[in-house]
Amino acid sequence: MKKTIVVLVSLLVLSMLVLSSCAPATPETVVETVVVEKEVEKVVEKTVVVEAAAPVDDLAKAKEFLTGKKICAILPGPVNDGGWNGVAYMGLVNLRDNFGMEMAYRERTKPEETADLMRQYAESGCNIIQAHGSEYTDQINAVALEYPDVQFMQLSRCVGQEPNVVGLCYSTGGGGYVMGRLASWITKTGKVAFLVGQKYPNMDWQPTMGQVAADDLKAEGKISMDVTVEEKEVGSWDDPAKAKEIATALIEQGFDVIVGIADAGDVGTIEAVKEARAAGKEVWFISWVKDRNYLGTDFILGGWTEDGGMEMQYAAVQYALNGAPIGKGFPLGVEAGVAYLNPTYGLVSEEIDKDIYDTFVKVRDDPASIPNLVIRTDL
Repeated sequence: MKKTIVVLVSLLVLSMLVLSSCAPATPETVVETVVVEKEVEKVVEKTVVVEAAAPVDDLAKAKEFLTGKKICAILPGPVNDGGWNGVAYMGLVNLRDNFGMEMAYRERTKPEETADLMRQYAESGCNIIQAHGSEYTDQINAVALEYPDVQFMQLSRCVGQEPNVVGLCYSTGGGGYVMGRLASWITKTGKVAFLVGQKYPNMDWQPTMGQVAADDLKAEGKISMDVTVEEKEVGSWDDPAKAKEIATALIEQGFDVIVGIADAGDVGTIEAVKEARAAGKEVWFISWVKDRNYLGTDFILGGWTEDGGMEMQYAAVQYALNGAPIGKGFPLGVEAGVAYLNPTYGLVSEEIDKDIYDTFVKVRDDPASIPNLVIRTDL
């Protein structure tokens, strides 16, 4: 049994206003730290269970090594998207404020711009270069070989590359199973959608396990209807209008629970759910990546957090403890504290709340105790 720490945290849900404009399409200079005003939408106290990602002594050693070094990030979207890129920004801030690092980043970076930007970062003295998405794989693999003394790291890839690329990904399936079970409890129509920005194998496995959870819940006799869990794609991580259009169509087709995994697009999905509820339909939104309950306290469940910032910290600490760049893959999940369950905020019964929490604990402590759950670390 792993030791866990139960912590009472104040979740500062940040909606950040970027004060500087986006860099030009063709990067000419390394983008320095963009100043962002700290805005607090709402402070919510909640209890979450997270793992100690590293011993305190290791964190102290890592801080000593990292202080004064620089991390430079390449982001596919805006840091105020409330999701994937926002989490990356908070990860940079964590490394700056708690490990003494300098930080720089570029938003909305196209894959074809990435190789040149990475070289600029490396030449300017960046010690860690982070590519925040699977779309940058070819570029980081090539450029990293040119700069063996720089630690490269990439999220959304489960494998690394010797000698200096760390791959970071979420072990996938556990969150999909827990959220699929939650959605199956609350649906009245038997139609649940995972609305994702873009499909890719690691993501696709989550709704697959969501369907398994729905089938398990019925087999246990806790629900009587068949529940269908489907994955739908927006086609972008930064298109609220398109997400709203698709969500509205799904609701018209009878989907009454939507798990939102479209980053900036989730705002559009939430708006569609809000309008449907105003029209008298009982529709629910389940958060993913970040708890979005503050955007609709009467119909948004806290859902599932995937904390890319903690993944970034994990990789930086491993680099620091090694004292030199490493090339390795780290599939991380609930056992490492990078994914965890958020509150339901009293929107479901105590029976459902207990069932979901108990399921989460099984996924965290002993996934094999759920016979049909398959957690993948190879996607």
